[in-house]
Amino acid sequence: MTAVPAKPVAPPNNLIGLGLLAAFLAFGAALVLAPAGKSPLTFAFIMTGWVLAVMAHEFAHAGVAWLAGDHTVREKGYLSFDPRRYGDLGTSLVIPLIALALGGIGFPGGAVYLRNDLMRGPGWRAAASLAGPGATLLVLLVLASVLGLWTPSASTSPLFAALAMLAFLQATALILNLLPLPGLDGFNAIRPFLPRSWAPAIRKAEGVALLLLLAAVLLLPGFSDLLFGGAVVLAAALGVPVEAMQTGWDAFHFWR
Repeated sequence: MTAVPAKPVAPPNNLIGLGLLAAFLAFGAALVLAPAGKSPLTFAFIMTGWVLAVMAHEFAHAGVAWLAGDHTVREKGYLSFDPRRYGDLGTSLVIPLIALALGGIGFPGGAVYLRNDLMRGPGWRAAASLAGPGATLLVLLVLASVLGLWTPSASTSPLFAALAMLAFLQATALILNLLPLPGLDGFNAIRPFLPRSWAPAIRKAEGVALLLLLAAVLLLPGFSDLLFGGAVVLAAALGVPVEAMQTGWDAFHFWR
């Protein structure tokens, strides 16, 4: 989430989000019948689910911002079921897709541009920033609960592994989003309480922070292991089997 205003070029179309949801369910149904192993179908299911999870994350930002007094979020189409409303091509699609394809990481994607000056005080601004990670945590909890309903005999299915991998991605996204780096929700939650004189420097840092974070994940020795380890521990603590996460990881990277 960021505070730079933007205006959508076209009205929102809820059918796009509904189409994504239908595709997600169709891929899931196909996985029920698919054989175990690496599969582009697993990749398609997880990627579609990831986009839907990003939509939930950004919708939560906008919903709390609307409650806080920024009613421009409705005009911008953020309170709709259209993923096109949430950010730009580079930060919302290209960088997260590269992170997913190369590293299997739930990299932060999407952005809603909020009017902090219209919100009722720093507490509400912080709440709007934390609403996105809250939605990501909720998605993670829902996935963990669904997996918990599986019978032991069915827990070897490709769909089970794909859902476990999707849960793992939500865990990585939650950890990354809460890092106190400019441009991420963890920093934006404390930003309203920082001196206003820091604003120019913060805006400059936001432009490169996500790229540096991606570089650290992919290139800095030990950083990705720390991130993966934390995500596995978090997901496993909520009941997601580690073995299923590993199986889903292998099936997701079908080209390896």
